[in-house]
Amino acid sequence: MATTNTAADLRDKRGNNLREIEVPIDGGIMLVPYVEANKITPEAIAADKKEVTLPEAYTSDCYVGLIKSDGAPQDSRDGGDTVTYYQQGYTSMGSATLTTTFTVVENNRLTRRVTLGEPDEHGVYHVTDIVQPDKWCAYQEEVYKDGRILRRAGVVQITGNEPSQSTPGEDKGAALTATWVPDDMYDHAAYIESIYYPPTTGTTPSAPGVGE
Repeated sequence: MATTNTAADLRDKRGNNLREIEVPIDGGIMLVPYVEANKITPEAIAADKKEVTLPEAYTSDCYVGLIKSDGAPQDSRDGGDTVTYYQQGYTSMGSATLTTTFTVVENNRLTRRVTLGEPDEHGVYHVTDIVQPDKWCAYQEEVYKDGRILRRAGVVQITGNEPSQSTPGEDKGAALTATWVPDDMYDHAAYIESIYYPPTTGTTPSAPGVGE
């Protein structure tokens, strides 16, 4: 019978735990319209849930699609200016901006919408920029080799778009930067996040997907 252990339970005598090493094997990013109905609650992605049930807007059409292996999601932080005071030992941290950059290879309906906007009635885009000011409700999953799943939800804006150079015989792509926006929908958090730990067994468990 499977048993659930904490990370501390699996440490060796030196305090090391191979199960805490993150080896990504799969993942995905979904973007849906910024409306209250598309908020994902902490209960929906609770750390003890093997399966998640998201609002109905989160369908397969809402994935950004395939992401390059050498352009997989990369988190970063811009901390802004730190204020140092006259009295020694006192500083004030600047406001942090959290971003995730990823390189999409699909030029699909969703990626065109978030970069070019809406087409006209003829399906033609009247382009003035390759990023748009819209906010989106986002859900991100990253699956690890041992069956753990990192889940993240929040509000984003696509603030960067760096198309790759066209090279004969190679996949094109565009490096998109999603800025996590502190929003009332998530109590001004940049995002909420959890990690699901599968029960400890003698074999590596399979990783569930959304709604499985």
